[in-house]
Amino acid sequence: MNRNESLLIAASYFWSDTLNAFMFGHGPASPTLADVLMLTSLDIASADDSHLYDHKPERKVETRNISGWSGYI
Repeated sequence: MNRNESLLIAASYFWSDTLNAFMFGHGPASPTLADVLMLTSLDIASADDSHLYDHKPERKVETRNISGWSGYI
């Protein structure tokens, strides 16, 4: 487990699904884009290119013959 994973696991203890914020002793705190940048090194300044991935897949994975977890393994 690397340092970032440990940090995220520790921080998840304070996360509130109801408020979508971290609940600390001094009150709630929500992550900002700057926090995401510092923690994950994700690019938050580039344009959104998600429309490039809005195509139908060329191949489909057949899952009907798997019949549960034992068939998957």
